[in-house]
Amino acid sequence: MTSENDHNQMLASTAYWIAAVRASESKRKDRLFNDPWAEALASSEGSRWIQQRSPDSIIPIVLRTRFFDDFLKRIISDNTAVRQIVLVGAGMDTRAFRMDWPEQTHFYELDQARILEYKNKILNSRSARPKCERITIATDLISDWEPMLKKAGFDQAQPSVWLLEGFLFYLSNQNLINLLKRVMNLAATGSYIGFDIINSITLTSPMTKNWVDMQAESGAPWIGSMDDPNSFFASHFWHATLTTLGAPEANYDRWPYPVIPATLPGMPYLWFVTAEKQ
Repeated sequence: MTSENDHNQMLASTAYWIAAVRASESKRKDRLFNDPWAEALASSEGSRWIQQRSPDSIIPIVLRTRFFDDFLKRIISDNTAVRQIVLVGAGMDTRAFRMDWPEQTHFYELDQARILEYKNKILNSRSARPKCERITIATDLISDWEPMLKKAGFDQAQPSVWLLEGFLFYLSNQNLINLLKRVMNLAATGSYIGFDIINSITLTSPMTKNWVDMQAESGAPWIGSMDDPNSFFASHFWHATLTTLGAPEANYDRWPYPVIPATLPGMPYLWFVTAEKQ
């Protein structure tokens, strides 16, 4: 098996894991979102993974999901010109089905063919219907997928909102930067992007060692990081905002630990980054 196949298999595994987290959250009375298809999408692989996790350990994923739910909802609600949503590395995401969208919303999902085929099979078997125009594009994210997106109807001249959730830290630094640049090149003025990323200190800090070790032992090591998202986006004429876990807009009365200011030197971070093209 080639290293590329190994990498694709690892990314596929994480898609099942995240679906298992959504399934677990959906069973709570105080749930922050509801995904009625998550348990089926998680499959036995996701179920095995989450059984080995403590409730506290999955809180960051739960908060991330709700944070980016709110991000997409806010952008689409406040900006009537934005009717294109692009999920890069869509995995088992079901936002096209579980959230309400205005008419004329086009929802593009990019991921490996086997992931999209499996997801579509499960959703179709349960008669799930998207609440927007959903278009899936089977591709390797490191390959040349831009022509496929445009052929599928994406209009580069119109503003869009992009979400790259839960996978950039599995890419090398060069690959994640290249991917972000490719997204930025496709985004018209007035577009938005959201993603989560760690800083390099997270990979070596004693504060995050347990989680980093767990990821490595699970076969999905964190390797990619970004230390100054604000400067990176500013250099490309975007304005970025960093949100930390537990901050007022990413708390939802669930974060049980002290909140670290978003740019405190020497601290490990998992940032939720949102940015607007000026």
